[in-house]
Amino acid sequence: MLTWLSLALFLGSAAAGIFFIYACRPIIEHPYLKKTNFLGNEIPGSVGFIFPLSYVLVYVFVIVFERERPLVWVGPRESLLILVLGMCFLGLLDDLLGSRETSGFKGHIKEALRGRFTTGFLKALGGFLLAVAASAPFSRHIWELFLNGAIIALCANLFNLLDMRPGRALKVFFPFLAGMIALNWSLENALIPYLPSVAPYLLSVGAVALVLFPGDLSGRFMLGDSGSNVLGATVGLGIAIGAGPWWNLGVLILLACLNLLSEKFSFSSIISSNRVLNWLDSLGRKGEKVPGANYN
Repeated sequence: MLTWLSLALFLGSAAAGIFFIYACRPIIEHPYLKKTNFLGNEIPGSVGFIFPLSYVLVYVFVIVFERERPLVWVGPRESLLILVLGMCFLGLLDDLLGSRETSGFKGHIKEALRGRFTTGFLKALGGFLLAVAASAPFSRHIWELFLNGAIIALCANLFNLLDMRPGRALKVFFPFLAGMIALNWSLENALIPYLPSVAPYLLSVGAVALVLFPGDLSGRFMLGDSGSNVLGATVGLGIAIGAGPWWNLGVLILLACLNLLSEKFSFSSIISSNRVLNWLDSLGRKGEKVPGANYN
């Protein structure tokens, strides 16, 4: 049953993603959504809004046509629904109204203490609250609720920080998503048996990401914070549900360190200074030669 559901969700989500990309071309090409990329070219930004459109469509199809109704309606797939919708909205808010004059946790907190909330601060605060709300169906204790929420929120922010070059965030997303699907697939919700598995729904987000990958990698458009937020939250949810509490505590420490590291160092600088990482990062990117490759 899980295999057929996964296949149906993957194909349905991919089809929905392709449909919305073409159907929403006037919106994608609207001047208000244009952003300047790292090469100085103006291209469509915030195309990540395709994620919630596709996920909601396939979610509705599933709940309408599923034969066996779950005993509890609010489960991991509803957690993902909350995250895809909410994280995309907060990212879109920052994409459209955000100012680059203030950056980093420290900068946004300073502004908030002065009584001036930035879109970055709202994204961080709102993202954490959304993550806590999304963690409620699978968290058995209050401390687990906040632990899982922090993992999801920090993971979303980490993917925000990674999404500084075409295709970079998605290149990181795909292997992590594969791991999260495998982890949650094998668990079969042993801890919470009355809830449907989240693995097929993670695959649904992955299918849309696969559809968006060629356009993002080639620099035809950007996912924006509206897309990178969703990628990170999806991976964070997979970790929060699939790993045990002690593993999650270790992951939280690692995510906190990586987020704090970004306050001092640029991930782009770190990647470009490492030959292997730079090769992987540049691979397939339009207009950029892959370091070490023979072009003669």
